[in-house]
Amino acid sequence: MRAFEGGGAQRDMVLLCNGLAAKGARITILALQTEGPLRQLLDPAISVIEVPGRHLRYAIPGLRRLIRDMADGNTARGDAPPSLVLSSEASLNLCTLIAVRSLPRRGRPKLVLREVGSPSIAQRRDPYLQNRIAYRILRRVYRYADRIVTLTEGARRDLAQNFAVPDEMISVMLTNAVVPPAAADRIAQWDGEIGRERDLIVSVGRLSPEKDQHTLIRAMSLLPACRAWRLAIVGDGPERPALEALARSYGLADRIIFTGHVADPFAWMMRARVAVCASVYEGLCNAIIEALACGTPVVSTNCPYGPVEILQGGRYGTLTPVGDALAMAAAIEAALVEVPDRGVLRARGLNYTAARAADRFLEILADLQPQAARVGRPLAVASAL
Repeated sequence: MRAFEGGGAQRDMVLLCNGLAAKGARITILALQTEGPLRQLLDPAISVIEVPGRHLRYAIPGLRRLIRDMADGNTARGDAPPSLVLSSEASLNLCTLIAVRSLPRRGRPKLVLREVGSPSIAQRRDPYLQNRIAYRILRRVYRYADRIVTLTEGARRDLAQNFAVPDEMISVMLTNAVVPPAAADRIAQWDGEIGRERDLIVSVGRLSPEKDQHTLIRAMSLLPACRAWRLAIVGDGPERPALEALARSYGLADRIIFTGHVADPFAWMMRARVAVCASVYEGLCNAIIEALACGTPVVSTNCPYGPVEILQGGRYGTLTPVGDALAMAAAIEAALVEVPDRGVLRARGLNYTAARAADRFLEILADLQPQAARVGRPLAVASAL
């Protein structure tokens, strides 16, 4: 991990580790930086080891040495050798692949790489240069992992068609660790209505180009002026000054609030009348899942790959064309007046709990190496959080 900070892809990796630990797996997290706001979400029973170098460009030697020492049993705690190394996100996937595959074959742990994006699109449009570069290399070497785990069927097809990864090497999660136990308990004790704010629209996500909050703000400018809507843009990122300027240019500064980073997105989803995703592409879109788990109606772009799969082609929310502000405005206006079936939405969102994700991951692990899936065997996790 670079640090315990970031967005949905980083948060769900922490929650997956928690879910696996709750099932009895012994987890050690290898992190480039061991502190950050997401650290408070981590089960304190999970060990965290700092990777020497503290920066991604120096990560390979440190990762290799740590994994080698763990495989040889040369750790201060004397842990058993790890059965598997799990990595997440393109740049660290590449580093971890090199580190593990360069170890001697005997005693080398299995390597599972978690693909959390839309690979072909992210290769061109990922906001981080190191990920764009990594995807270009992974196009040739992804197949040298023992298993690739994707969050969506679309990403599976992408890897098979464009990254030369054999079908039998790819497993689709079909779920993700988005809803932690505490949030699920809070939702279960809530009637779905108390605290809702009339005409409050919420959009959660990093303020960066691929999230396309510019189209969202343009869509809001097209809503009838007589409706007293408000928009909360929850998150932070490099696009914030431009987005605030755009809101002012449309005369909407008094209706659009920018919350900055928020540790608990469920609090906003429980207040919202409608949740909106305007992304150009999404690996999955945890914000949609968080909204559904709270029984909040969703309007989303039909971008690759997550939204259409989560919403099952429009069954659980409204899909609009990417970049189409007029269509998005119409969908938001309709969602503000429709009466949702909150029970149906909740049931869909609660398919994405940490416990279900851990169960599915252990199924994949059992298929890869049956003895590795036994509870109590240690797993090493390297993730660019």
